[in-house]
Amino acid sequence: MSVALATVIVGAAVGAIILYELWARGPPTNYTAVGSVASPNYDQGPWMMSGCPCQGWVGGQAPAPRGTRITIEQARDLVENYVSSRIGQGFKIHEIMEFENNFYAIVIESDSNVGAFELIVDPYTGVVSAEPGPNMMWNRKYGMHYAMMGWSTEPSIDMPIGPEDAVELARRYLAQRFGEEVVVLEPMRFYGYYTLDYMIGGEVHGMLSVNGYTGDIWYHSWHGGFIKELELEGEEH
Repeated sequence: MSVALATVIVGAAVGAIILYELWARGPPTNYTAVGSVASPNYDQGPWMMSGCPCQGWVGGQAPAPRGTRITIEQARDLVENYVSSRIGQGFKIHEIMEFENNFYAIVIESDSNVGAFELIVDPYTGVVSAEPGPNMMWNRKYGMHYAMMGWSTEPSIDMPIGPEDAVELARRYLAQRFGEEVVVLEPMRFYGYYTLDYMIGGEVHGMLSVNGYTGDIWYHSWHGGFIKELELEGEEH
């Protein structure tokens, strides 16, 4: 074996280890129960997934208007087509939310009702892609590690941090972030983390995710203001 080939192999192995560690730990600036409450800023720079069935999201800045904005019903149809053509059988849409910057969708496993993917839809082009953040970095079954390595870690939905603890961690973070009375709604469980909507003044204000192993919090800063929600049954809020 040549020295050059050996160097390439060693470099690839080291790179794989580093990527695994980053995936396992999550972003280094997250809030924890005893740490800073500063919200990480992931609105700059590319987040490109290659190999994930929900590839193609780059960047996190608000899209500039490019024509007529699609409706939430059209976004739902686009996600349904995406799930059937790109992800495959065994999944269904749980909800679609409309924000200023994008539409947001949760896709769950049909048999377990556990969260599988979080998707976003460009409100002007209709492009469906993976949501950045926990969906890519904390998802221990369908996220970045699964896509890059090509195999599942066979995680359990039972995490050290339970749903009630996740709600409390989220509530404490949001209270310090906004200094107002915040109501945290029921969490959606994913493999490795929870995503939770919250309300301020009786209105949906945004969402955040809680790592089910570390308690780290990742605030979803890229959506913009909430507009409305479309449940599976078609009920709008």
